[in-house]
Amino acid sequence: MNKFNRVCIVGKYKSAEVQRPVSQIIGFLQGEGVDCLVDDMTAQQLTEINVECGPIDDVVSRSDLVVVLGGDGTLLGLARTVAMHNVPLLGINLGRLGFLADISLNKMVASLRAVQRGEYITDNRAVLEVSTESEPEIGIWALNDVSIGKGESGSLIQMKVTIDGEFAYNLRSDGLVVSTPSGSTAYALCDGGPIIAPGVDCILLVPVCPHSLSNRPIVISGTSKIEIELIEAIDARVHIDSHTHLNIGEGGRLRIEVATPRVRLVHPSGHDYFGTLREKLHWAGTMGS
Repeated sequence: MNKFNRVCIVGKYKSAEVQRPVSQIIGFLQGEGVDCLVDDMTAQQLTEINVECGPIDDVVSRSDLVVVLGGDGTLLGLARTVAMHNVPLLGINLGRLGFLADISLNKMVASLRAVQRGEYITDNRAVLEVSTESEPEIGIWALNDVSIGKGESGSLIQMKVTIDGEFAYNLRSDGLVVSTPSGSTAYALCDGGPIIAPGVDCILLVPVCPHSLSNRPIVISGTSKIEIELIEAIDARVHIDSHTHLNIGEGGRLRIEVATPRVRLVHPSGHDYFGTLREKLHWAGTMGS
Protein backbone atom coordinates (compact mmCIF):
# COMPACT_ATOMS: atom_id res chain seq x y z
CA MET A 1 0.00 0.00 0.00
CA ASN A 2 1.08 3.57 -0.67
CA LYS A 3 2.30 5.89 2.06
CA PHE A 4 0.28 8.96 2.98
CA ASN A 5 1.73 12.26 1.75
CA ARG A 6 -0.58 14.74 3.48
CA VAL A 7 -1.91 14.06 6.96
CA CYS A 8 -4.44 16.04 8.99
CA ILE A 9 -4.04 15.87 12.78
CA VAL A 10 -7.04 16.50 15.04
CA GLY A 11 -6.82 16.57 18.83
CA LYS A 12 -9.46 16.29 21.52
CA TYR A 13 -11.04 19.70 22.02
CA LYS A 14 -9.98 21.67 25.11
CA SER A 15 -7.67 18.93 26.38
CA ALA A 16 -4.24 19.76 27.78
CA GLU A 17 -3.19 16.19 26.98
CA VAL A 18 -3.02 16.70 23.23
CA GLN A 19 -0.21 19.27 22.96
CA ARG A 20 2.73 16.91 23.46
CA PRO A 21 1.54 13.94 21.32
CA VAL A 22 0.35 16.25 18.51
CA SER A 23 3.79 17.88 18.46
CA GLN A 24 5.44 14.44 18.45
CA ILE A 25 3.30 13.30 15.52
CA ILE A 26 4.04 16.45 13.54
CA GLY A 27 7.78 16.08 14.20
CA PHE A 28 7.79 12.44 13.14
CA LEU A 29 5.71 12.94 10.00
CA GLN A 30 7.65 16.00 8.86
CA GLY A 31 10.82 13.95 9.30
CA GLU A 32 9.28 11.44 6.90
CA GLY A 33 8.61 14.18 4.35
CA VAL A 34 4.87 14.30 5.02
CA ASP A 35 2.89 17.55 4.77
CA CYS A 36 0.93 18.10 7.98
CA LEU A 37 -2.33 20.00 8.45
CA VAL A 38 -4.03 20.89 11.73
CA ASP A 39 -7.58 22.06 12.29
CA ASP A 40 -8.15 25.45 13.91
CA MET A 41 -9.48 24.00 17.18
CA THR A 42 -6.41 21.82 17.66
CA ALA A 43 -4.11 24.67 16.68
CA GLN A 44 -5.47 26.73 19.59
CA GLN A 45 -4.06 24.14 21.99
CA LEU A 46 -0.50 24.23 20.59
CA THR A 47 2.17 26.64 21.83
CA GLU A 48 4.10 26.49 18.55
CA ILE A 49 2.50 26.03 15.15
CA ASN A 50 4.72 25.27 12.18
CA VAL A 51 2.06 23.65 10.00
CA GLU A 52 -0.86 24.84 7.91
CA CYS A 53 -4.12 25.33 9.83
CA GLY A 54 -7.72 25.74 8.73
CA PRO A 55 -11.37 24.84 9.33
CA ILE A 56 -11.89 21.15 9.97
CA ASP A 57 -13.88 20.51 6.80
CA ASP A 58 -11.21 22.18 4.66
CA VAL A 59 -8.14 20.45 6.12
CA VAL A 60 -9.82 17.02 6.10
CA SER A 61 -10.87 17.41 2.45
CA ARG A 62 -7.26 18.12 1.41
CA SER A 63 -5.71 15.20 3.32
CA ASP A 64 -4.82 11.60 2.49
CA LEU A 65 -5.24 10.51 6.11
CA VAL A 66 -6.71 11.95 9.31
CA VAL A 67 -5.06 11.12 12.64
CA VAL A 68 -7.31 11.82 15.64
CA LEU A 69 -6.10 11.93 19.23
CA GLY A 70 -8.76 11.44 21.88
CA GLY A 71 -11.28 8.86 22.95
CA ASP A 72 -13.97 7.20 20.90
CA GLY A 73 -16.15 10.27 21.43
CA THR A 74 -13.64 12.48 19.63
CA LEU A 75 -13.44 10.01 16.77
CA LEU A 76 -17.23 9.81 16.54
CA GLY A 77 -17.38 13.58 16.24
CA LEU A 78 -15.21 13.35 13.11
CA ALA A 79 -17.05 10.45 11.52
CA ARG A 80 -19.41 12.46 9.31
CA THR A 81 -16.63 14.70 7.99
CA VAL A 82 -14.24 11.89 7.04
CA ALA A 83 -17.05 9.80 5.54
CA MET A 84 -18.25 12.73 3.46
CA HIS A 85 -14.76 13.27 2.02
CA ASN A 86 -13.84 9.54 1.89
CA VAL A 87 -10.64 10.12 3.88
CA PRO A 88 -9.33 7.25 6.04
CA LEU A 89 -9.09 7.76 9.80
CA LEU A 90 -6.56 6.50 12.33
CA GLY A 91 -7.38 6.82 16.04
CA ILE A 92 -4.94 7.27 18.91
CA ASN A 93 -6.51 6.69 22.29
CA LEU A 94 -6.39 9.36 25.00
CA GLY A 95 -9.66 8.20 26.55
CA ARG A 96 -10.72 5.18 28.57
CA LEU A 97 -11.88 2.21 26.49
CA GLY A 98 -10.87 3.02 22.94
CA PHE A 99 -12.70 0.48 20.78
CA LEU A 100 -12.42 2.78 17.74
CA ALA A 101 -9.41 4.92 18.70
CA ASP A 102 -7.44 1.80 19.52
CA ILE A 103 -3.76 2.79 19.25
CA SER A 104 -2.18 3.57 22.62
CA LEU A 105 0.12 6.55 23.16
CA ASN A 106 3.14 4.36 23.80
CA LYS A 107 2.64 2.67 20.40
CA MET A 108 1.76 5.89 18.55
CA VAL A 109 5.02 6.57 16.70
CA ALA A 110 5.74 2.90 15.97
CA SER A 111 2.23 2.49 14.55
CA LEU A 112 2.57 5.59 12.35
CA ARG A 113 5.94 4.35 11.13
CA ALA A 114 4.40 1.02 10.15
CA VAL A 115 1.49 2.76 8.41
CA GLN A 116 3.92 4.94 6.44
CA ARG A 117 5.71 1.77 5.31
CA GLY A 118 2.41 0.54 3.92
CA GLU A 119 1.94 -1.98 6.72
CA TYR A 120 -1.70 -1.32 7.48
CA ILE A 121 -5.23 -2.51 6.84
CA THR A 122 -8.42 -0.53 6.30
CA ASP A 123 -11.66 -1.38 8.04
CA ASN A 124 -14.83 -0.05 6.38
CA ARG A 125 -17.50 0.80 8.96
CA ALA A 126 -21.19 1.33 8.22
CA VAL A 127 -22.85 4.65 9.02
CA LEU A 128 -26.53 5.23 9.84
CA GLU A 129 -28.40 8.10 8.20
CA VAL A 130 -31.25 9.69 10.16
CA SER A 131 -33.95 11.96 8.76
CA THR A 132 -37.17 13.41 10.19
CA GLU A 133 -40.50 14.44 8.70
CA SER A 134 -39.63 18.10 9.20
CA GLU A 135 -36.29 17.72 7.39
CA PRO A 136 -36.59 14.64 5.16
CA GLU A 137 -33.79 15.67 2.83
CA ILE A 138 -31.26 16.52 5.54
CA GLY A 139 -29.50 13.38 6.71
CA ILE A 140 -27.62 13.18 10.00
CA TRP A 141 -25.01 10.44 10.21
CA ALA A 142 -24.09 8.15 13.09
CA LEU A 143 -21.13 5.79 13.18
CA ASN A 144 -22.23 4.15 16.44
CA ASP A 145 -25.90 4.60 17.16
CA VAL A 146 -29.12 6.57 17.17
CA SER A 147 -30.95 6.45 20.49
CA ILE A 148 -34.40 7.67 21.44
CA GLY A 149 -34.79 8.36 25.14
CA LYS A 150 -37.28 9.80 27.60
CA GLY A 151 -36.81 13.41 28.60
CA GLU A 152 -37.06 15.23 31.92
CA SER A 153 -40.54 13.93 32.68
CA GLY A 154 -39.22 10.41 33.18
CA SER A 155 -42.33 8.94 31.54
CA LEU A 156 -42.21 5.85 29.36
CA ILE A 157 -42.25 6.32 25.60
CA GLN A 158 -44.49 4.31 23.30
CA MET A 159 -43.15 3.76 19.79
CA LYS A 160 -44.35 2.03 16.66
CA VAL A 161 -41.48 0.38 14.77
CA THR A 162 -41.84 -0.36 11.05
CA ILE A 163 -39.16 -2.20 9.05
CA ASP A 164 -39.17 -2.12 5.24
CA GLY A 165 -42.76 -0.91 5.27
CA GLU A 166 -44.01 -3.76 7.47
CA PHE A 167 -45.21 -3.28 11.03
CA ALA A 168 -42.68 -4.88 13.41
CA TYR A 169 -43.86 -4.06 16.94
CA ASN A 170 -45.06 -1.46 19.41
CA LEU A 171 -42.64 -0.71 22.21
CA ARG A 172 -43.24 0.86 25.61
CA SER A 173 -39.88 1.56 27.20
CA ASP A 174 -37.39 4.16 28.40
CA GLY A 175 -36.04 4.26 24.85
CA LEU A 176 -34.65 2.42 21.85
CA VAL A 177 -31.11 2.14 20.50
CA VAL A 178 -30.59 1.63 16.76
CA SER A 179 -26.98 0.63 16.28
CA THR A 180 -24.38 -0.25 13.67
CA PRO A 181 -22.03 -3.18 14.35
CA SER A 182 -19.48 -0.57 15.49
CA GLY A 183 -21.95 0.69 18.08
CA SER A 184 -22.73 -2.79 19.39
CA THR A 185 -19.92 -2.39 21.96
CA ALA A 186 -21.30 0.96 23.15
CA TYR A 187 -24.77 1.95 24.47
CA ALA A 188 -26.43 -1.09 22.87
CA LEU A 189 -24.15 -3.43 24.83
CA CYS A 190 -25.09 -1.72 28.11
CA ASP A 191 -28.75 -2.45 27.33
CA GLY A 192 -28.20 -6.15 26.74
CA GLY A 193 -27.53 -6.19 23.00
CA PRO A 194 -25.09 -8.64 21.38
CA ILE A 195 -21.59 -7.78 20.18
CA ILE A 196 -21.55 -7.82 16.37
CA ALA A 197 -18.32 -8.05 14.37
CA PRO A 198 -17.74 -4.90 12.26
CA GLY A 199 -17.90 -6.69 8.91
CA VAL A 200 -21.44 -8.00 9.41
CA ASP A 201 -23.98 -6.19 7.21
CA CYS A 202 -26.77 -5.54 9.69
CA ILE A 203 -28.55 -3.08 11.97
CA LEU A 204 -29.23 -3.76 15.65
CA LEU A 205 -32.34 -2.59 17.55
CA VAL A 206 -32.11 -2.73 21.34
CA PRO A 207 -34.94 -1.64 23.69
CA VAL A 208 -33.93 0.37 26.76
CA CYS A 209 -35.69 -0.93 29.90
CA PRO A 210 -38.79 -2.23 28.06
CA HIS A 211 -42.07 -2.46 29.98
CA SER A 212 -42.52 -6.01 28.66
CA LEU A 213 -39.66 -8.45 29.14
CA SER A 214 -40.62 -10.11 25.86
CA ASN A 215 -39.25 -7.11 23.94
CA ARG A 216 -35.75 -8.28 23.08
CA PRO A 217 -32.90 -7.02 20.88
CA ILE A 218 -33.28 -7.84 17.20
CA VAL A 219 -30.74 -7.91 14.36
CA ILE A 220 -32.01 -7.01 10.88
CA SER A 221 -30.50 -6.70 7.42
CA GLY A 222 -28.17 -3.79 6.71
CA THR A 223 -30.33 -2.94 3.68
CA SER A 224 -33.45 -2.43 5.82
CA LYS A 225 -35.22 0.91 6.20
CA ILE A 226 -36.56 1.65 9.67
CA GLU A 227 -39.33 4.06 10.60
CA ILE A 228 -40.05 4.90 14.23
CA GLU A 229 -43.22 6.79 15.17
CA LEU A 230 -43.75 8.16 18.66
CA ILE A 231 -47.26 7.19 19.77
CA GLU A 232 -46.98 8.47 23.35
CA ALA A 233 -44.24 10.79 24.50
CA ILE A 234 -44.52 13.69 26.92
CA ASP A 235 -41.01 14.68 26.00
CA ALA A 236 -38.38 12.68 24.16
CA ARG A 237 -34.96 13.28 22.68
CA VAL A 238 -32.99 11.69 19.88
CA HIS A 239 -29.24 11.35 20.37
CA ILE A 240 -26.99 10.71 17.37
CA ASP A 241 -23.58 9.41 18.52
CA SER A 242 -24.11 11.65 21.58
CA HIS A 243 -22.95 14.60 19.44
CA THR A 244 -26.21 15.70 17.78
CA HIS A 245 -29.50 15.95 19.67
CA LEU A 246 -33.07 16.41 18.42
CA ASN A 247 -36.30 17.00 20.30
CA ILE A 248 -39.20 14.88 19.11
CA GLY A 249 -42.82 14.82 20.27
CA GLU A 250 -45.91 12.67 19.90
CA GLY A 251 -46.59 11.86 16.26
CA GLY A 252 -42.99 12.56 15.31
CA ARG A 253 -41.28 10.11 12.98
CA LEU A 254 -37.67 9.09 12.41
CA ARG A 255 -36.35 7.29 9.36
CA ILE A 256 -33.10 5.37 9.74
CA GLU A 257 -31.09 3.42 7.19
CA VAL A 258 -27.48 2.65 6.34
CA ALA A 259 -25.88 5.51 4.40
CA THR A 260 -23.86 4.99 1.24
CA PRO A 261 -20.56 6.44 2.57
CA ARG A 262 -18.44 4.42 4.97
CA VAL A 263 -15.93 5.44 7.61
CA ARG A 264 -12.57 3.89 6.69
CA LEU A 265 -10.58 3.12 9.83
CA VAL A 266 -6.85 2.49 9.46
CA HIS A 267 -5.08 -0.07 11.67
CA PRO A 268 -1.46 -1.26 11.60
CA SER A 269 -1.06 -4.74 10.09
CA GLY A 270 -1.74 -7.43 12.65
CA HIS A 271 -4.69 -5.60 14.17
CA ASP A 272 -6.81 -8.15 16.02
CA TYR A 273 -10.48 -7.25 16.60
CA PHE A 274 -11.01 -10.10 19.04
CA GLY A 275 -7.79 -9.19 20.81
CA THR A 276 -9.26 -5.72 21.29
CA LEU A 277 -12.42 -7.25 22.78
CA ARG A 278 -10.33 -9.40 25.13
CA GLU A 279 -8.34 -6.39 26.28
CA LYS A 280 -11.16 -3.87 26.64
CA LEU A 281 -13.74 -6.24 28.14
CA HIS A 282 -11.22 -8.16 30.27
CA TRP A 283 -12.01 -11.52 28.77
CA ALA A 284 -9.76 -14.45 29.61
CA GLY A 285 -6.90 -14.72 27.13
CA THR A 286 -6.26 -18.45 27.47
CA MET A 287 -8.02 -21.44 28.98
CA GLY A 288 -7.70 -21.34 32.72
CA SER A 289 -6.48 -17.73 32.90
